[in-house]
Amino acid sequence: MVSYDKSMSVSTIKGDIICHSKGEAVQVIKQSAALLQGDEIWISSNEKTYPCLEILVKGPYACVHYFKDDEGHAWQSHGNNNKEITFLAGDMAWKAPEYVIIPFDMAIICMEEFWDTLERSKCIDWEALWEES
Repeated sequence: MVSYDKSMSVSTIKGDIICHSKGEAVQVIKQSAALLQGDEIWISSNEKTYPCLEILVKGPYACVHYFKDDEGHAWQSHGNNNKEITFLAGDMAWKAPEYVIIPFDMAIICMEEFWDTLERSKCIDWEALWEES
């Protein structure tokens, strides 16, 4: 298990926040999901940029990306939603295909596991976003 300072940097449309507990981070994510347009949330250790977790949220829907490093090792959530959802990603709208969308509650569990381990959560399926050689 990775040892690190248990506070995390959480970036949202409203700015950067240092969260000192998982509960505090959950509240930030819930506030972001409640925004009409949704939000893009980035979470990483205060000590380094990678690994990091990106959570796109909008109401009861989420799409999660895990970035292991800056060399392109990235994964996205693999869900089984029955419709596409348009998420806010930076200043752009991104229409996510139904197969990458997971329930908001599962995104919270992913964040909590990431908080503890700085690794990809085992609670959902993932799809690699790079070609392994």
